[in-house]
This record gives sequence, C-alpha cells and structure tokens, in this order.
Amino acid sequence: MEVIQVVKRFGLCGGMEEYVFRLTEELYNRGVKIIILCETQVSNINKNIEVIELGKSVQKPRWLSHLIFSHKVTKWIKQNTNDKQIIHSHERISCHHVTTLHSNLFNHPKRGLPSIRKLINEHLEKREVSSANLKKIVPVSSIIADEIKLKFPFAKRFLSVPIPPGVAPIKIKKKLLDTKIPTVGFMGTEWKRKGLPKVIEIWRELRKSIPGIRLCLAGFSKTETIPLNKEEMVNVEILGYIKQKEVFFQKIDLLLHPAKKEAYGMVIAEAVSLAIPVVCSQECGASVHNPHAGNSLKYSDSLSSWTAAVKRALSLVSNLSAKSGIMIWSETASHYKNLYQSL
Repeated sequence: MEVIQVVKRFGLCGGMEEYVFRLTEELYNRGVKIIILCETQVSNINKNIEVIELGKSVQKPRWLSHLIFSHKVTKWIKQNTNDKQIIHSHERISCHHVTTLHSNLFNHPKRGLPSIRKLINEHLEKREVSSANLKKIVPVSSIIADEIKLKFPFAKRFLSVPIPPGVAPIKIKKKLLDTKIPTVGFMGTEWKRKGLPKVIEIWRELRKSIPGIRLCLAGFSKTETIPLNKEEMVNVEILGYIKQKEVFFQKIDLLLHPAKKEAYGMVIAEAVSLAIPVVCSQECGASVHNPHAGNSLKYSDSLSSWTAAVKRALSLVSNLSAKSGIMIWSETASHYKNLYQSL
C-alpha cells in the first residue's frame, strides 16, 4: 500500500500540519509506504519517508495560494503517479481519492455579498468535495460532518465517520487544584476566533468573587495587542508561542476555550487527557469529549452562565472517562489504514 499525503507545509507547525505529521509517522510504523507532497518541509521525519517539496509560492491572498498549490500538485500527480497509489489530500486540490476536512466550511451558513475571495473559496471547497476521483471525505469532527451534509447534500455518500486527531503523550506533574487562587488558561494562535476576548470578559467577572484569580495565555505572540489594561497584567502571564505544551498545562487549573467556531480544538482534547477541567463552547468539535455535564455552553450564552460554569468546573475533580473518545495517534492511524484498505 502506497499513500501520497498532500499538505502545503509539512511539519510540527500547527493543528492540521501536526495531524499530517503524526499520522504519517504512525502509518509508516504500520507498514504503509508514504510519500509527502508539500510546498515546504519544516520538520524532519524518518529518512525512509520521501518528502517532495514543490517550492514556496505566495502566501496571501490565501485563495491565490490555494490555486497555485493545487496547480502544482495536479501537474506532479499527472506526471508521477500510478493507479495503485492512494492520494490523500488535506488541502483544496482536485485530484485526490481521500480528503480530510480540518476546518469549518467557508462562510457557513452562507452570508455576505459576493467577492473574489468568497467566490473562489466557495469554488475550491465545492471542487474538493466533488472531485472526479473522490472516494472518501473525512471530517475531523461531527460538526464538520453536519456542515458538509447541510451545504453539500450530494457529498453525503462520500462521508466517513469523523476521525479526530490523536493526542501525543504530555507529561506534567500532578498537582492539587488551587481553588483559593486558581489559574485559568487559554491557548490559541487565532485568538479572536478562539474566544480570548470572551475569556477576558469571563475572567474579569470571576475576579469579583475570586480575588487574585490568575490568567495564563499562550499560543500567540507576546507583542499582540490584546484587550487587557496595565493594572490587570499583575495577575496575567503571557507565555507567547511555546514548543513544549506541558509548560502551559503545568501552570493552569482550568482551560477556558469559548471559541466562536472551532472544527475540533486540539487543546481541549489535550486538557481532558491530562484530567484538567475544561469549560468550552459547543461550537468546538472536541467539546463532545468534555467529561462533565454543563461545562460545554453555547458561545452566545450569557456571561453569568459562563462564569457559573467555570466556578462549577473548579469545584470538580476531573476524572477522564474511558468513553471520552480521546484517541492516541496510533489509533488515528489505524482508522486511516482501515479506510485505505477499504478502497
């Protein structure tokens, strides 16, 4: 079995990119021959895995970047592949057998006036789920599966069950929850979409009843202008970009993730796997793994509801259930190997 994985950047540099990198490692360990087709490689992997770099192109606008990369991939595949290979894409291309959707569908539900950006992104998305060679569409969560069914009813027959990312082992020292002066944590590069303004709003409300409650932020540049004033910074720690996630998880007593829209939310699954209490929005795909009832709310729920949920979560001892659905990467790879074999 030989699989060509298509991704623009190959390496440990983000959610989708880590998904492809970890999946590749585990598939190789299971005897699957892998070729990586990418623009650029940013992390080293087993030397027996062939990585083909097609070269960098423009990064913005993103729709143009997708078009250029798609053209390069199509050209390479026509010249270098055979009928026995499975092409598994994680990008907006049109010559794949399997595509994994890692993010919410564009402008879903549809809104706004037409623009070049909107029209081309809609075209790329529809092309991806209706490719002539398409055999399977893999959503990373049930949220994405539901969006596909609603927006592209014709694509239902291609849908597989969701295959979420695995969780890499993270080791932190077990600590007692500091219920007197706890630390609330938030991690996310796209911090506006992932709900940092709402986190700060909730934290400010919590300070009224929990004096000194701390806030630990990670995943974005320390130079970003976030909505906090100088007086508040006394109880705030900004870690910035961190390579070792255990540094963040070791510092927090609770993860707060009220994203407006989140296809999955890897940090949620990681926190649950570490038995760290989580309060998140139901708009996150990984919210289904939250072990405590009432700790997943709608993004639009009131500030008082969010504050009460955090207080409730802080009073609980998180105990990860065996039915939580949190997978390790070897299990994710096994699901894909079974899917490839079915083709």
